Amino acid sequence: MKASLQTLEQHFATVVAANELSHAYLFVGPTNSGKMALAQWLAQRLFCTNLQNGQPCGQCAECRRIVEGNNPDYLVISRDTRTIGVDEIRGLKQELSKSGLEGRQRVFVIQDADKMTPAAANSLLKFLEEPASQVVIILTTTRLARILPTIQSRLQIVTLQAPELAVREQEIQQLGVDSTFSHVLSATQFSLDEIQSWMEQTDLTELQQIFWRWLQQILTHKDLAFALVQTQLIPNFKEQKLQQLLPDLLLAGLSDLFAVKFALARPLNWTNQQDNLQQFANQLSAQQVTELLEIVLQMRRMQEANVSFQNVLEHTTLQLLAVLD
Repeated sequence: MKASLQTLEQHFATVVAANELSHAYLFVGPTNSGKMALAQWLAQRLFCTNLQNGQPCGQCAECRRIVEGNNPDYLVISRDTRTIGVDEIRGLKQELSKSGLEGRQRVFVIQDADKMTPAAANSLLKFLEEPASQVVIILTTTRLARILPTIQSRLQIVTLQAPELAVREQEIQQLGVDSTFSHVLSATQFSLDEIQSWMEQTDLTELQQIFWRWLQQILTHKDLAFALVQTQLIPNFKEQKLQQLLPDLLLAGLSDLFAVKFALARPLNWTNQQDNLQQFANQLSAQQVTELLEIVLQMRRMQEANVSFQNVLEHTTLQLLAVLD
């Protein structure tokens, strides 16, 4: 089935009340669609001690422990690394052999299950073929094609719709992000929780300034652009999710440059850079602007191939500068 987060919460409330919950699900959808929010909500619905009209209260000790990650019957496997190995799945299977508190159901979540190595996926498959009682396993992914068909066949697939960009942009603004950056972030795959975490650890205004300082040096073909990789980009984009964000920022900026160059009738992502973008568009040829955009796609492929962030930045900077020779 495919639906919004709110609709799926209502669906699962009915399923739980009827005692018809399956033993395994695959939640599919963009990062910002609420896959992990739905998994957390489902665990709260199962364990909440103060249900309100069939909905978890969010305030009782059980609900709070789930949010805080301190509930032994709600386990999430989440890795910032590129892969989830067989050792993580073996650890999960050991947990699966244990009984829940007072014999209740247990909920296990594998976030970004497409990261599983073939060995890890096959190890999980053996469990799915003979599921333990009183256990609910939830896999989440943004890339369904990377989940083994044999695993898909043993799960109920639930597809979450991405929220409307206008709604998502408003939600990001409510976190305290300025209107321009919230518009840029609304089109990315990062969750509200991830954006909130960045705000607690990073000055997002300064981050924007650093990004644009680097891009402007590139577009004016100055050697300082390469020096900024070491002095500003690497020190301020240390966190892996921020490193994954950088291609999104670059794509938004160069897409705006493309829109200005070809006079496309669409709103800009970086509205506060309109004058600069017009100046750059006047200086560059149509072919150069198109080639700049193509380099962003190469940057993404390098990151997916696990090339170091420094090498990705240096290579991309040199490629962008070469286009402008």
